[in-house]
Amino acid sequence: MASVIIEKRVGKTGNITHRAKVQQTHGGKVVERLSNTFKKKTLAKTWANKIKIEMEDKYERLKAGHYRPEAERDEVTVGNLIRMYIEHFNLSKDNDRTRFYVLKSFLNYEISSILASNLRAADLIKYCEERTKDPTEPKPQTIYHDVTYLKSVMLLAKEDFNVNADTKYHDEGYPVLKRRGLIGRQKDRSRRPTREELRLMEEHLIKRSEHKSAKIPYADILQISLLTAMRVSEITRIMWEDLDHDNKTIIIRHRKSPTDQENNHNEIPLLGGAYEIIMKQNKDPEKPDLIFPYNSRSITAGWQAVRKTLGIENLRYHDLRRESASRLAEMGLPIHIVARITGHKNINILHNIYARIDIKEFGKEGYAKYLKGDIS
Repeated sequence: MASVIIEKRVGKTGNITHRAKVQQTHGGKVVERLSNTFKKKTLAKTWANKIKIEMEDKYERLKAGHYRPEAERDEVTVGNLIRMYIEHFNLSKDNDRTRFYVLKSFLNYEISSILASNLRAADLIKYCEERTKDPTEPKPQTIYHDVTYLKSVMLLAKEDFNVNADTKYHDEGYPVLKRRGLIGRQKDRSRRPTREELRLMEEHLIKRSEHKSAKIPYADILQISLLTAMRVSEITRIMWEDLDHDNKTIIIRHRKSPTDQENNHNEIPLLGGAYEIIMKQNKDPEKPDLIFPYNSRSITAGWQAVRKTLGIENLRYHDLRRESASRLAEMGLPIHIVARITGHKNINILHNIYARIDIKEFGKEGYAKYLKGDIS
């Protein structure tokens, strides 16, 4: 029979936690032991009682010859599962800043101390209600991303981490959150830079690059963004060894994926002079493998500084990706080919968000401009 012990612990700073221990004995010997620590005693008891029942059931099946070790999944808290996810995918502020900080923030809320297998819609709703009261006053769109990131962790729990969890809580809680206005999708801004805005931005970015202390070729990176539809974080990761000189293509490794697919690499063509721009880059002695060995945040910071100087409002660097995809569509490329270049797995998303064709561009001069490959 399994036994339960709940121990109260006081940390150096005075914080109180409760450690739950469950152990199965047979013939006077401990044959299995599990433990976990919680902020509240009630949570510790809930976890311990659940583990006790499962441990006893496991032993009975073992005696009856029906137990299969490979069928057992670990019981961990949402917080511990998030830690496993962050470590497994090596997330950090440098390689996936937003996802890293969003998932880390969950550890500050009560939801992180709930067993992943015991997560319910009510827990998710409570978390979102707490989030709305944060001093930062997050918008429903921000909290929607929180909910989505948590689901991505739970989806991989069983197969990748052997953890007992599912997304039933999400399926039941999502409609309620949406109905109450606690979450909401980002509204489509439909913002594309005008030709004059791009001309001014490029002109001032060139001046910024020519400063004696400047190292970043802002204007070249701007053109690469427009010609390839790459995210700025992808541009700063592309490597010389992935450049195909004969076919003028390049492999983009570890592209962002809605399913968090590992090794999500794809090869794209270097259209309209992108190859020539790449070839004029000098190799950095400290990072010789990278074509653009710069910090992506420094690039966007330079963009924002120039934009502010020019008084251009509501234009993000990411809008260049939208502009590039839309231009490819306006040139007549089939949407599935555009998707291959942009890396979109869902063509509907690409069609609805990015490929917004400007009818005015279909005048004879505008269309001829695209056919000539001039997308500046």
